[in-house]
Amino acid sequence: MVQKRVNIRDVAARAGVSVGTVSRVINRKPVSAETLALVNRAMREIGFTPSAVARSMRTRSTLAVGFVINDISNMLFATVAKAAEKVLQEQSYSLLIANTDNDPGRERLIIESLIQRRVDGLMIAVTDETDEETRSLLRSVDFPVTLLDRQMDGPFDSVCDDHAPGMRKAIRYLFDLGHRDIGLITGADNVRPGRERARGFREAFAEQGLDVPERWLRQGRLDALYGYAQAFEILSASPRPTALVAGGNQIFAGVLRAIRRLGLVLPRDLSIISCDDVDLTVLTDPPVTVISRNLDEVGRVAAEILLRRIRGNEAGERYCHVVPTELILRESCAQVR
Repeated sequence: MVQKRVNIRDVAARAGVSVGTVSRVINRKPVSAETLALVNRAMREIGFTPSAVARSMRTRSTLAVGFVINDISNMLFATVAKAAEKVLQEQSYSLLIANTDNDPGRERLIIESLIQRRVDGLMIAVTDETDEETRSLLRSVDFPVTLLDRQMDGPFDSVCDDHAPGMRKAIRYLFDLGHRDIGLITGADNVRPGRERARGFREAFAEQGLDVPERWLRQGRLDALYGYAQAFEILSASPRPTALVAGGNQIFAGVLRAIRRLGLVLPRDLSIISCDDVDLTVLTDPPVTVISRNLDEVGRVAAEILLRRIRGNEAGERYCHVVPTELILRESCAQVR
């Protein structure tokens, strides 16, 4: 026996509303919160799924948002994506995640693919803010774009972390412990986190009237291999810094490997601070002091801003939301011996 396929009339009967009301819910037209919940519950109970293709043809909306990042294995992006997806799912949007592998060329191909798929919006942490081809492509799209911890000229909103003040707090803390020979390994100037962390580092020294130890300030890739190579070189030299800041959670993994290979003991031989509070910073012996940031807020706010732009509820000047950082003290730092 062939089972009858349910339709919006069945949904309307189940919810006790008109077919027109069900149609308004499906096509994302304004209804009361009570009515929205009632209709959505009825659809779930009878197993009705609106046709995404038909709906997109009627509304010119695919209910899909792109989420483009440089490294899907980075748990920080996973946290941001999860928070953003929660907001989007509540409004029936899907999140399409793509990984660029830090390749601007691949990044542009992904953006072009999302254009062809007619996504309604895009959240992106671009690989290189200075890449003019990428900037030009993003300026040409006909959907809203929210940058994730990036800054670029153009019609883009952004949600950024307050890296420089967080770094200043960390360096001041090390100053209070008597450290002056301090190193920093972080991202390059072509992305906001690297640029801002280096700025905070330099500003902290300037506040004290001290020369910046440029030989121990290393900027490059935000990955473990770079962190390991730079940390091993810095910590193998004589003299070496008495304290080191890892400007990124993946950089920290490489720094930790170099410390162990060199047989250094924390914090007896070296005080260390990392950026971002991840499992590794807590499970390390001793637990590591971190410059923490609220990644759930980054994802949630980015999705909320994008939805307002998609619906046309936000107009005028582009919006920049800054998420504060916090210094969480643990046992990885000590007074200079």
